[in-house]
Amino acid sequence: MKADSEVKNIIDTKDGETKFYQTVKDIQEPYDTFTIPRKLENADLRKLITSEGGAQELASVMKRIPQYSTLNYGMTASQSIVRLIAETLPAKYGKDTEVQILAPMVRGSIGTISLNKAIQEKINPYQEGKGQISIGERVLRLGDRVIQSVNNYDLGVFNGDIGYIRSVDSQKLTCTIEFGQGENKKIVPYEKSDLTELSLAYAITIHKSQGSEFPIVIIPILTQHFSMLFRNLIYTGLTRAKKLAIFVGSRKAMAMAVQKIDMKDRQTTLGYLLEKNL
Repeated sequence: MKADSEVKNIIDTKDGETKFYQTVKDIQEPYDTFTIPRKLENADLRKLITSEGGAQELASVMKRIPQYSTLNYGMTASQSIVRLIAETLPAKYGKDTEVQILAPMVRGSIGTISLNKAIQEKINPYQEGKGQISIGERVLRLGDRVIQSVNNYDLGVFNGDIGYIRSVDSQKLTCTIEFGQGENKKIVPYEKSDLTELSLAYAITIHKSQGSEFPIVIIPILTQHFSMLFRNLIYTGLTRAKKLAIFVGSRKAMAMAVQKIDMKDRQTTLGYLLEKNL
């Protein structure tokens, strides 16, 4: 559609609506009158109708998106991860198969905080009568997957132990957690004072996962975590998977990570001990 130089604008605010009337040779009924949403009243419509190439540029961008990309379905990385956890992987591998999200960082749209909240709302939402305990902004709910954040020798649980909430007393602010499987399974009672040591564990950091293995891992990787994108970190996350590893994110972020190696010096006494044969 081309715009003619003879354009007359009439603004009518009757009945609380703003209407835009145009007299353009190339525009015929019913397109000569339309209502502008209030949120777009400040937009320069004259520039919009005279602009060229916008649609072509967008089409060009869309052509470069791989056919298997979730962008073709209007899904963000976090939405894709939630769908994998809640629907795709349980349908293919069984609902009892352990799936662990390993994120580079805590913050951000695909950080552990945001992902844990989104997944909890999807697969273990609030229900009337279901026990839950609120700790600041965190909510621990019956059935949630949780992780122990520090060593607690009194309870016999340690930093990185992952379990499930099996009972909750919302009045006394206590709960029991089931850790381990088979012969190694144990039920641990948590008092109110111990609850601050627990966090949701649908998603944990790659750093926190060191020393552990899981049947399936999902690794979000976007440029928003550029400061943590190192080959070393990706390798650590990848080697946590026993059966399947799924990367969710962008090729650009993956390329950034593969090309960078974290060369920071580790402050340990290992070299000294080896030299002294200790």
